[in-house]
Amino acid sequence: MIVLTAVYALGTAGYALLEGCTLFDAAYMTAITLSTVGFAEHVPLDDAGRLWTILVITLGVGGVSFAFTSVISLVISGDVNEMLGRRKLQTAVEQLRGHVILCGFGRMGALTLQHLTKVSARVVVIEFSAERCIKLKERNILHIHGDATEEEVLLQAGLLHCGALVAVLPSDADNVYVTLTANGLRPDLTIIARAEQPSTAPKLKHAGATRVICPQIVGAHKIADILTRPNVVDFFEIAAAGIELEMDEFVVRPESPLCSKTLLESNIRRTADATVIAVKTNAGETVYQPGPDHRMQQGDTLILIGKSGVSTRLRALQDCPDASSQSLCVRDRDHDG
Repeated sequence: MIVLTAVYALGTAGYALLEGCTLFDAAYMTAITLSTVGFAEHVPLDDAGRLWTILVITLGVGGVSFAFTSVISLVISGDVNEMLGRRKLQTAVEQLRGHVILCGFGRMGALTLQHLTKVSARVVVIEFSAERCIKLKERNILHIHGDATEEEVLLQAGLLHCGALVAVLPSDADNVYVTLTANGLRPDLTIIARAEQPSTAPKLKHAGATRVICPQIVGAHKIADILTRPNVVDFFEIAAAGIELEMDEFVVRPESPLCSKTLLESNIRRTADATVIAVKTNAGETVYQPGPDHRMQQGDTLILIGKSGVSTRLRALQDCPDASSQSLCVRDRDHDG
C-alpha cells in the first residue's frame, strides 16, 4: 500500500508540474494511467508528458506486482493468521480485570500456573521464549511474548487492571527490575517475587515486593519440619490438597450478615462446617484462636479450616439478604451445586 500510494502521489505531482494542470486533473490522469483502462487523455500531453506517462505506467505495473506478491506471501506463510491471533489474544487480555500476571514460564512458573489453574484463577503469562509461547498457545493460555522487564510489555499484560503479579524469572536481577517497574506503576499491587539467592530477598522487599519466596529457604524449613514435626507436615499437606480438609481465607464485606456478629452468633461451624482458627482484623492485627465472643467487623479476614468448599459455603452465607435465613441459604445452595 505504501508503494502504490507513493507511485500515485509521484504521478500526480509530475503531471501537475509538467503539464500545468490542476491537481484534480493530474490525479485523474494518474488514475487512468495506472489502471490501464485506455480512456482518452483528459489533459493534452506534450513529449515530456508522454515520457512521464511511460514512467508512471512502468512504476505502476511494478508497484502492483510487488503489492500482489506481498499479499500472497503473507497469506501463504500464515503471517496474516498469526497477526489476527495476536490481536485476538491482546483483546482478550485487555478485557481482564483482577487477574494474575505471571512473569516467567520456567519450572517454577509452570508449577505456579498449574496450581492457579486448579483454583480457576485468571492468569496472563509473560514469556520471552518463543518455544514456550507455542506451548502456552497449544494449551489456550493467555500469554504475551516479550520481555517482562519492559514497561510496555507489562502494560500489554494488563498491569493497570490486574490483581497481583508474580515474578519468577530465572535471574534475580530481572525479578528485582520487574518488581521495581511494577511497583512504580502500581504501588498498591500485590507483588510476589522469587529470590534464587537468599541475599536477594531484602533487595526485592526494598524494590516493592509484598512477599519474597526463596526456594532454598522454603526447602530447608520443609526438611527441618519433616524431621521434627512429621505429623504436622502431613496434616498441612492434606489441608493444602483440599481433599479431606481445606484451609482458606474469607473477607467480611460491609453488607455481610456476619458483620458485627460474634463467632458464636454467626454459627459458622454449623452453617459452613468450618472452624475459624485466626482473624486478621481490618487494622492489620492477627488474632489467633479467637474465642466465641470475638466480634467480626467489616474488612476482617477469617482464616478457616474445614471440609473442601469452605469459602464457597461462606460466600453463599454472605450473599444471603437476611441473616436469619443463613442456614437455609447455605443448605439450598449446596443442594443446587
